[in-house]
Amino acid sequence: MLEKLAGRLKWERIVDCIRVVIPVRIPWLLALNVIWLVMLPHFTVELFDKLRGITGPASFAPEWIGFCIGVLWFTMFFTTQQVLILNPAEMTVQVRMFGIGLKKRTVATSRLHYLRFEPSGYGDFASIQDMSRIQIDRDCKTRNFAFGITEQEADALIEKMMEVYKFPKDQTQ
Repeated sequence: MLEKLAGRLKWERIVDCIRVVIPVRIPWLLALNVIWLVMLPHFTVELFDKLRGITGPASFAPEWIGFCIGVLWFTMFFTTQQVLILNPAEMTVQVRMFGIGLKKRTVATSRLHYLRFEPSGYGDFASIQDMSRIQIDRDCKTRNFAFGITEQEADALIEKMMEVYKFPKDQTQ
């Protein structure tokens, strides 16, 4: 049974493993793209009608299509989450949207080191690449997860992760 960890994070312990659900925070400037998505079907139909020389009353179908696309766009934002599963042997991060697993990465914990929180310098309006996140090094490359996480949420998550596996500061440890 999932319990609240901090902020939006929920977690549960399963034997020697933890499972944490991290809702993805989407930048609001990206979410505002819904305006273009709603209007795109209308403008497309208008353009094709003008190119074919068709005049007359417009159909409401493009607006309904645009509305459905807009609702789907916002629903996508509010259902996207990352699920972190960590045990002493491996760490798995899965991206889920609409409850369906889209992308899953599993890595042996022995290959991971230097777990840390990286704050955003731009706030919630930044692009996804500039949002706050948790970083971890794997094979001399930095990997990111938990985009849009707050510092309070990150501290609680890192503390829980360190209870399961003590991530070393560098590769030699």
